[in-house]
Amino acid sequence: MIENKSLIYGLVIISGFILVWLIYADQGVDTKPDLTENETPLILVDGKVPPKLSDLPAHLQYIDEATCLQCHATERKMNFGSGPLIAKKMPHEFRENCASCHLLEK
Repeated sequence: MIENKSLIYGLVIISGFILVWLIYADQGVDTKPDLTENETPLILVDGKVPPKLSDLPAHLQYIDEATCLQCHATERKMNFGSGPLIAKKMPHEFRENCASCHLLEK
C-alpha cells in the first residue's frame, strides 16, 4: 500500500484549505478603504467645512478664478439640461484655486 499516508492526507488537507481560500477570498470585501469618501479639506472657512463641488462639467477641473466667478459672483439660476439649478453666491472673499478647499463629490 501507500507508505506515506500521513503525507498524502496532509497534502489533501492543505489543498482543501487553498481551494476554499481561492473560492472565498474575493467576495467583494474591499480591503482598501476609499480615502476620498471621508476626505475633508485642510482649510476651514469661518470654522466651517467647505461644501463639496457637485459633478457639474464646470466643476470637474479648476481652470481659473474667472470661470468660478461666472456662476458664483452672484446667485444665479442655471440649467444644464437636468433641470434648474441655483448657483449660490460665494459667501467669502475670493481665494486662489477653489479646489484647494472645495473637493469634488465622488
